[in-house]
Amino acid sequence: MALDYTALNIFPLIRTFSANTSNTEIKVPGNASFMTVQSPAHKVFVATDGTDGGAPSSHRLEIVSGGSVEIKLAKGSNRQTSIYIATNGASSAAINLIFEE
Repeated sequence: MALDYTALNIFPLIRTFSANTSNTEIKVPGNASFMTVQSPAHKVFVATDGTDGGAPSSHRLEIVSGGSVEIKLAKGSNRQTSIYIATNGASSAAINLIFEE
């Protein structure tokens, strides 16, 4: 199920959700310049293409258990409006997101 954070505009903004082996679409806040994805206990996949509820893209980043990645978000027409996150084999995993201006 997609998580829509587009209307949120107070930064830094921290959100936690539960991911599984299917993509969860994260709709990025319109004014965010940076997004950090952190997985405390499971390996996860992060992609810029995909479909909500679909299989993870083969064009992805892999974040190891306990790891994180910061993504700089573009401005204007080059902006990525959604990020897709899925776990690698875990039926459920807590994912922490930080959006910054």
